[in-house]
Amino acid sequence: MKKVLKIFFVSVLIILLTGCSGNYNLTINSDLSINEELDISINNQNDAYQKTLNIFEENEVERDKYNVVIVDNEVKINYKDKFSSIEDYILNSKIYHQLFDKIQYNKDSDNIDLYIDQNLKLKNNYNLLNGTNLNDIDIIQINVTNPFKVKETNSEIVTDKVYTWTIKNTDIEKKISMKFKSVLDEFPYRAVILGIVIFVVLIIFGIILLRKYKKIHRF
Repeated sequence: MKKVLKIFFVSVLIILLTGCSGNYNLTINSDLSINEELDISINNQNDAYQKTLNIFEENEVERDKYNVVIVDNEVKINYKDKFSSIEDYILNSKIYHQLFDKIQYNKDSDNIDLYIDQNLKLKNNYNLLNGTNLNDIDIIQINVTNPFKVKETNSEIVTDKVYTWTIKNTDIEKKISMKFKSVLDEFPYRAVILGIVIFVVLIIFGIILLRKYKKIHRF
């Protein structure tokens, strides 16, 4: 299946035309598994819609992983995949390799560090079977959803735990970095419960003192 998917991605990228746009979405889940999603829009010309469908079908890509529709004379392509871990994603994803050679990955007991610092695979120096690659798209937006506490990042936009970088077809290199805790911040239940208990005890103690004070000063 991995070989089939590689053939599929090469074929899809070959039919892409300039003047297109895309979103590449990564979701890091609480168990550190990865959801990958690619949304691209291409002009519906040269029979792009049917060619795209044929590529999916001929390469026996699982039907629940993709969706191809025509909207306002554009072909909208959505492809999704899942990976059991960050390591699995780095080793087996076919999409990010269309832009970068590799993702640097470091992990210790406290933190995970992901970064890319290299030249993009440009059309003029990267020939994919005499076709095109993702960087032929006018603009592609990379969105990483991360539920963990992010300590450092060079993302251009941050919105509700979504970290965004934008790559334009004029860019020749891109730096992407993110350092985050390797475990989720848990709600401090014990500290909250202890605080509530202390508060209740103080209230009760205060009521007792108040009653004693009233008795002592009763006329």
